[in-house]
Amino acid sequence: MAHRKLDQLSGGEQQRVFIARAICQEPQIILLDEPTASLDLAHQIRLMDLMEKLKEEKGITVVMVSHDVNLAAMYCDRLLLLNKGEMVCLGHPDEVLTFRTLEAVYGCTLLVDESPLGKIPRITPVPHKYLDHLQKG
Repeated sequence: MAHRKLDQLSGGEQQRVFIARAICQEPQIILLDEPTASLDLAHQIRLMDLMEKLKEEKGITVVMVSHDVNLAAMYCDRLLLLNKGEMVCLGHPDEVLTFRTLEAVYGCTLLVDESPLGKIPRITPVPHKYLDHLQKG
């Protein structure tokens, strides 16, 4: 793809170019705004694994804005949950990503349980058509 211009790349490919450019500068802090938004699941995991590796091996601080609460729960040491620009909660993922907090912020029905991977919150949005099933169960 080296012969292609940036505007000829897909959104996900462009995202990876921007992240590679940032890493090449050997920063102490990397600021990411929705870095996985245009990526498929495999590339999301590769990117987040890379950020984790940079954090652990090079001591780089990674600050990320994300709407993907499940990805944040799996990778982040600390979360800051905002609502309309105001801080709602700051702490470890299992302190921040609770049923009560998330429903208040997002205004929808959610299930919050523990991931089979360990003590990691797992959030499942509940579509309206499943609410009756949820209430009966």
